[in-house]
Parts: sequence; structure tokens; C-alpha cells
Amino acid sequence: MNASILIVDDEKEMGEFFRYLLESKGHKVVVTVSGAEARKAFSKEKFHLAIVDLKLPDTDGLTLLREFKAAQPECEVVIMTGYSTVKSAVEAIQIGAFDYLEKPFEDISELEEVIERALVRATAKKEVFSEKREQVLRAIGLISGKSEKFQRLLMIAEKLAQKNVTILLRGETGTGKELLARFIHLMSPRSHQPFLAVNCCALPENLMESELFGYQKGAFTGAVTNRKGIFELAHRGTLFLDEIGDASLSVQAKLLRVLETGEIMRLGGEEPIRVDVRVIAATNANLEELVEQKRFREDLFYRLDVVTLTLPPLRERKEDIPLLAEYFLSRHYPPERLPKIRPEVLQALEDYDWPGNIRELANVIAQVAAICDGPAVLKEHLPPKIFGDQGRRPLLNESFVEGDDQRAYPLVSSQEEWFADLLERIRLFVETVDLEKGFNLPQFLENFKQAKFYAARLLIERALKLAKGRYPKAAEILKASPRNLRYLHREKAT
Repeated sequence: MNASILIVDDEKEMGEFFRYLLESKGHKVVVTVSGAEARKAFSKEKFHLAIVDLKLPDTDGLTLLREFKAAQPECEVVIMTGYSTVKSAVEAIQIGAFDYLEKPFEDISELEEVIERALVRATAKKEVFSEKREQVLRAIGLISGKSEKFQRLLMIAEKLAQKNVTILLRGETGTGKELLARFIHLMSPRSHQPFLAVNCCALPENLMESELFGYQKGAFTGAVTNRKGIFELAHRGTLFLDEIGDASLSVQAKLLRVLETGEIMRLGGEEPIRVDVRVIAATNANLEELVEQKRFREDLFYRLDVVTLTLPPLRERKEDIPLLAEYFLSRHYPPERLPKIRPEVLQALEDYDWPGNIRELANVIAQVAAICDGPAVLKEHLPPKIFGDQGRRPLLNESFVEGDDQRAYPLVSSQEEWFADLLERIRLFVETVDLEKGFNLPQFLENFKQAKFYAARLLIERALKLAKGRYPKAAEILKASPRNLRYLHREKAT
């Protein structure tokens, strides 16, 4: 196709380079050296693509980007930037740029590929998704859904996957940060190399450093041989550091060194070891607040904050709940026995606020699958918290007490009585199973496992509320360790 392309760069040599490159492909090229010239050219004719330098003598690329997209929304914009301004380039993508290119250009074929993809999208008038993207989404079970906000996030993540930059993922618990990290890895040039994930609050502090950086023989009692750490094992691949806000200050210092130098030092080692690892960190904590409290290094925060992606909570993408619910339900049934979700059930799911986000939805559907053996999911299969007393009938011998808020809850006098009732329900359920049609015992047991972690999470959330959010006090209430509570609350309730 023959396209009209605008170049905006105050370096005349760069403008002439683009003119030679693009005119040889049959495109019309207009070269400008300032914001004023670019605005004048843009007001006179339509362009398919604008390639704009981030720093200009009379304005900046972000300002021109906003003006161009407002005047000609169908025109795609590619931002050019130096490495030191990568954060601004990422901001450009978030406000509508197609992509960004780092100067100087090391690979002309990569430059040509970005321009070609931008022109394809400009003429298609819609986002063109690659076949690889759809394959990756299916492989990891990431539902893109219909939410414009989440679609935009995936588009930005796909573009950033091609760039060798550290990424910080932020979002509430259960929004799918690790899945997004896997998506970025699989869409990147590192996709055939290792992807390793570490939860920074799941390992005891005294083991964290040896796990991440490895150790030499004799470094401590029990170190009888050399051992590679996770950074070495992830060489040329991607390392996902979940709950980065829970890392100790000593570990933070070593992480900063890796990000700055690309080198690690094993415990007891004397020589630095070079590693090529892309780091994706994630947190649901307020890192700025932790920096103020001196619990998180300011220099590490700024090193991680170059590129930040924030995952929306489920309550902000409710149009995706039906798709997500159907997907999670399909994981518990063979296709021929998959029950239909009744419209009133979907409505109840959409009306619920989902404080635990997608993870909580998955848990609820797992509970539904444990008791639904018919052709349809009914409201009585849902846990009471989803809709209060709106139409749910008691199951089996369930009795209820009314509270001041007019919501119904099971009345249980003791744990022993509740478990006795539960065992009776299980016995009755087993008697109704048609074994001639087959029964998925491993999945049935997995549902019990998920229900166990779900119960733990509910108890921990109640204890945290009573303890005003303090894990040590909540641990004292539940007769457990604070670290174990954090692990169960954030990691195991999946």
C-alpha cells in the first residue's frame, strides 16, 4: 500500500534517513523539524502514520500525540525516544501511541516491522491481533474478555513484551498479575527460555537470599555443594517477583545491584556472575507509602517504576464476568456434562462487588461445581455472600438466623456440629451420583482442596478486619504465624 507518513524530528539527518527508507517503498513522506511545522503539515493533509521524536525544540512528542489523535484519530503515531526517556515513551503508548522506538536504531528490520504493523492497523481501522497472541491467551487461560480497559492493557503489555525493560505490575489481590507476567514472557523474544516465579512473602527471610542468588560450597553449615540461585536458573529468560513489597531490605539491595549491573554474587562467592534476566515485579501494596516508612528502598522503587501496568479490579470489568464464569466452570466438567449458567445466576454474579477479584470468582465457581450435578447452575448453588437472602433456598438441613442487615446465614453452634453436617451432605451427594456415567474423582478432590483454601482466606480476612489490618495480631487470633497467614491469604487462596 502507498501511505502518507509524517516525520517529526529536529535532527535533519534522521528525517532524511526516513525519507530514503520509506519513499523507496512507495510511501509519501513529509519531513518536519519542529512542532510548529508538524502542526502546519497536519492541518493541511491526512496521514496514515506519524513518527514523532519525544523531545523537540518547541514542544514535546506527548503534546503532539494528543493533538494528532484528537484531530486525526485514524492516524497511528510511533514515538522515538532515547533510553533515558523510556518511561515517557510508555506513557505515550498508554495515551494512544501505537508503539515506541529507541534511538539509535540497532535493527532496521525491527524498525520496518513496527512501521508496517502501524500501517496495517491504520488502514484496517481496528486492532489487528496476532495469531500468536490468541494462542498464548488460550495456553495460559487468560480471558481477554470484552472490557475496553483490559483489552487496552493487553495491547500495551504485548507491545512492551518486545522491549527489554523491567516492568512493575500493580493491582489488587486476585486480579491476575502472574498470568499477565506469563503473557508478557510468552509474547517476548525470551518465550523459549525459562519463566520462573517467586513469591517474596512465601519464603523465610533467611532462605530468600540463597534461593535468589545461590551459594558456594561451605558458605554456611549444610552448604555441601555449589548451588545456582533462581537468577542463574532464569538466565536469558524472565523472573517474576511477586509481592515485591514484602522483600527484606537486604534482598532489596541485592535486587537493585542486579537491575543496575546485570550481576549477582552467590552467598560465600568471591566473583560476580553475569546474568541476562528480564525482571517483572508485582505488588498489591502501596510502594510509595512503604518508601515513606523506610520499608522499601527509594532507589529500587524508581528502578522498578520505569514501566508500570495496573490491572483493573473485577468490579471495573463486570462485562467479562459471564465469560470468566463459563471458563472456570468448564474446568470442572467434561464438555458433555457442562451445566448452563442461568441468567439470574449471571445477574447475581455481576451484581456482586468481588473484593477478591478473579481469584474469588474462580473459588466461587469451584464451590458451585462441587455441589451442582444437574444441567443448570441455579441460585441455590451460589454461596450466600453473593446475593444475601434474595431467593436462595436452604440446602438439606440448613437452618438460618436473620441479622440486622436482613441477610441470611447458617446457624452453627460449633465446629464439630458443622463438620458433622458437612459429612452428612457429602454422603447424600455421593448417593445421588450416577457412577454409570462416570465421575471425575481427582477433580472432586481438587474442589475440596480449593474449598479448604477459600475457608482459610475468609477466616484470615475476618481476623484482619478485627486486627485492623495487622497480620501479627490476626496471626495471634488464629493461632498461626504472620508469614503463614500472608502465604495462605495471598498465594494459596487460588
